[in-house]
Amino acid sequence: VAAANENVERYREVLGAWNRRDLVWILEQATPDFEFHTAQLFPGIEPLYRGRQGMVEFWTTFIEEPWALFQLVVNEMVAVGDERVLALLTFTGTERDSGAEVTTRYAHLVTFRGDEVSRIDAYADWDEARVAAGLAT
Repeated sequence: VAAANENVERYREVLGAWNRRDLVWILEQATPDFEFHTAQLFPGIEPLYRGRQGMVEFWTTFIEEPWALFQLVVNEMVAVGDERVLALLTFTGTERDSGAEVTTRYAHLVTFRGDEVSRIDAYADWDEARVAAGLAT
């Protein structure tokens, strides 16, 4: 139980780093063979980004360029077994070009290997994410 709770807190810290735009710290929390399976909520997002270089590519394409402001809000975060965490999130952002405000709910099912994140599966739908985590039927 202790490890599972530590992972919840660890991932809360990772999301805090996203909100601070601290990519260097985020990369230090990921395994070298890290995989990010995206929910493809926005145009131009690849279905899969691999490794730290993939994360840099995602960051540049999705975070730095399109959003003047963005915030990830944690609505709920629960341990799923000893190695996974389900995070139900709300993304709010202000588009750099149009100034339009965007709010969308999505989820991350995060897999840890030791203290590091080895995989994130993103879902556009909270219920779908709960099912994938084995927390709903």
